[in-house]
Amino acid sequence: MPLTKTRLRARHSVAVLALAALGAAGCAGGPGEPAAANGGVEAVYNDAARTGDVSALRPITDFCGTKPVKVALADGTGDNAFRKTARAEFEDEASKCPNITVLPYADGQNNPQKAISDVKALVAQGVEALVVFPDAGEALLPTLREAYKAGVQVVPWTANPGGKPGTDYTTFVGHNTVNDGVTWTRWMCEALGTKGGNVIFLGGTPGNTQSLTEMVGIEKELKENAGCSAVKLLNDPGKPIDTNWNPAQMQKVVSGLLTKYPTIDGVITDSGDASLGGIRAFLQAGRPLPLWTANDLNGFACAWKDNSKKQPNFQTVTVSSRTWIIRLALRKAVAAHQGIKNDEPEIINIPIFENTLDTSKAPKCDPSLPASAILSSELTPEQLKRAYS
Repeated sequence: MPLTKTRLRARHSVAVLALAALGAAGCAGGPGEPAAANGGVEAVYNDAARTGDVSALRPITDFCGTKPVKVALADGTGDNAFRKTARAEFEDEASKCPNITVLPYADGQNNPQKAISDVKALVAQGVEALVVFPDAGEALLPTLREAYKAGVQVVPWTANPGGKPGTDYTTFVGHNTVNDGVTWTRWMCEALGTKGGNVIFLGGTPGNTQSLTEMVGIEKELKENAGCSAVKLLNDPGKPIDTNWNPAQMQKVVSGLLTKYPTIDGVITDSGDASLGGIRAFLQAGRPLPLWTANDLNGFACAWKDNSKKQPNFQTVTVSSRTWIIRLALRKAVAAHQGIKNDEPEIINIPIFENTLDTSKAPKCDPSLPASAILSSELTPEQLKRAYS
């Protein structure tokens, strides 16, 4: 049984916050940001009809079909552990259908113009089922629409580019990022207690809708949860602090924040990988490590293990890094090309994976694997080692 499904099913009932509790989140984006430009892309995460948990997922063999199909992955950036793991999961899932041909991987290198060119090049190569991580946000939408209207089954995943499924692309697949923001913030407020404290939210690439919608959840919980009344978010309203999900960049950003703010009691992030840079910044500055949230990562769990005895305030919580959702995106694209109905949910509820304040969810540090390994993935230890080699 894949590692993710086994763990998430066991924990889902106690860890997931109900979508119904979120309600209709307000628009939090600033001028020119995707969340503001289209009236709130976070609405997709409140659609109960499209939402489910891992128990509703099915094997790709149900959707392989018989027609040969060319598939491809167009990534907005490929320079971090999450993207390397997701790429390996994509290729592993594709290998289960003998009629699938995988076209060359496209890395947009965090350059919107290259990401646009990559999609156009894959269309020219005859791609028929295209999975995209649209880091460029709505800037990529016209290109996705063009590919979709040319007959390509296009499935953006994790970062919502805006637009409309069935008009601009086949469907959008992801996880409830608003809910992630709520989950992290609720944990942070409970851990800080009545004394409260100063908290920062560190996001990814500029303008990406994943971080923007997480910010919606963060601000919603801070506003509505009485237990958060003494917690101060140091970010400008509606704006994640960009780190490009890159450890070196996060280290640089956090070093600047430590100079600016004499007290930082909590860090909310959406990247365990980039968090390693932030942790280095605190240690190099001689500042105590604060409460910290992230997505799971072997190195992040090991960093907690290495520092927790000398840093008693360094408590952490993670949700699954959900790299396995890329498999769902591929299944949706392949099924659409084959004309096979796929009734799996498009938006997946992600529960807490690790929690240092809960002995039943102790962090998983595996020294036999690279620091970049994502242990909630569906890859075997051997596949994880190859992904980072």
